[in-house]
Amino acid sequence: MHGVLVIGAPGAGKSTFCAGLTDIFTQLKRPYLTINLDPANDTMSYPPDVNITELITVTEVMDRLGLGPNGALKYCIETLGNNSNWLLQKILENRKKYIIIDCPGQLELYKSEGELWKVIRNLEKSGIRLCALHLADSLYCSDPSKFISVALSTLATMITMEMPQVNALSKADLFSGDGTYDLEYFSCLPDVHKLLDLLNEVPGLEKYRKLNESICGVISDFDLVSFVPLAVENKESMAKIIRMIDTANGFAMSEQGDIRELILNEK
Repeated sequence: MHGVLVIGAPGAGKSTFCAGLTDIFTQLKRPYLTINLDPANDTMSYPPDVNITELITVTEVMDRLGLGPNGALKYCIETLGNNSNWLLQKILENRKKYIIIDCPGQLELYKSEGELWKVIRNLEKSGIRLCALHLADSLYCSDPSKFISVALSTLATMITMEMPQVNALSKADLFSGDGTYDLEYFSCLPDVHKLLDLLNEVPGLEKYRKLNESICGVISDFDLVSFVPLAVENKESMAKIIRMIDTANGFAMSEQGDIRELILNEK
């Protein structure tokens, strides 16, 4: 079995991407199974086949235990981990379907040995081959300090999740090219240190020059982070992402249709 784990900060467009993916898979006649693992997400733009809210909800935990939103979310994912067979059974009942997993956005859930980390490891041990798709809002590219934070959090998930990962700059169709660098620069990241001058010009950050340089050094030294522009409404963009995901999780090695037909049929 193969699938994609859609991760990223809140508001990055995870649910929107999942909805777009289901539309394309329907056109490709590729069977799929949608899974929502965000217990606080009640405004999905697609109908999930499996929903963690069947097991537990953030509101329920907040009312019962008096926890805040983040604490309640962490408790919900811990509960999912303790009932991982529930999720596994739902998936195994749909063995011939491609799995689309919509995840919560809190970064702390993805740390090594974290709650969601344990859930994913359990699925992989059962023979489910997953690839993570990390979404970052391309609008952050207009602010050097925010983009460095995005690159650093992306690197953190790549290291801690220990699985194939594709990184995408979502909402690429809304990106403005009026800045110092275009979207291609932020996609390839040839030299993060070029952002240092801009970073040091941000009011309040100029006194942290050495810290800024060290942070950029971490990203450059690992040399793992790169991004692919993503516009959900653009089928060529979606087809490119799907090819990358299918290659990363091994689905491309199995029998499947040619997704290029999706583009050709539109012309």
